[in-house]
Amino acid sequence: MSDQRFDLTYKGLVAPGADPETARQRLTGVFKLSDKGAERLFTGRPVVVKRDVDAATAGRFKKIFAHAGAVLTITPVADSGSAADQELAAAPPPQADDPREGAPLSLAPQWGDLESPPAAAPPVLDLSYLSLVPGDKWTLEDCQAPPTPIPELDTSALELEPLQPRTEHTTDPLLD
Repeated sequence: MSDQRFDLTYKGLVAPGADPETARQRLTGVFKLSDKGAERLFTGRPVVVKRDVDAATAGRFKKIFAHAGAVLTITPVADSGSAADQELAAAPPPQADDPREGAPLSLAPQWGDLESPPAAAPPVLDLSYLSLVPGDKWTLEDCQAPPTPIPELDTSALELEPLQPRTEHTTDPLLD
């Protein structure tokens, strides 16, 4: 059983409850991907991450992807060898600690909801104090804010000093 080999494929799927942007950042950091490499990984089309790896390596990669919040697909390599090898290839891939990872996934319809929103009763509001003006003669004049009053300043304590006559011969160059 130790000679069983696996192909590792990533289809751009994110684990339930995981943030896609966080998963993208973590995988980009772990594998030291460029922006172009990260784009290629998250196109939604299957991308082979590793080919023909042993069970231990497949388990390590599955844990790395699970920690990042992404779902890695592990498929046994089909070998046209002996019947024992073909039986091993038909065995399911090793499962991680999370029981949800082996469950089949399906896509929601485009523009559809994943779940039906819960039916919530509208809040009970007391509107008895509100009323409308009868007829069609109403306006929105009462909705305008009153003008801000201009404060009146008390200038009675102020006074002007008389101007001093200017002398013709001043020595101050600033006054010339």
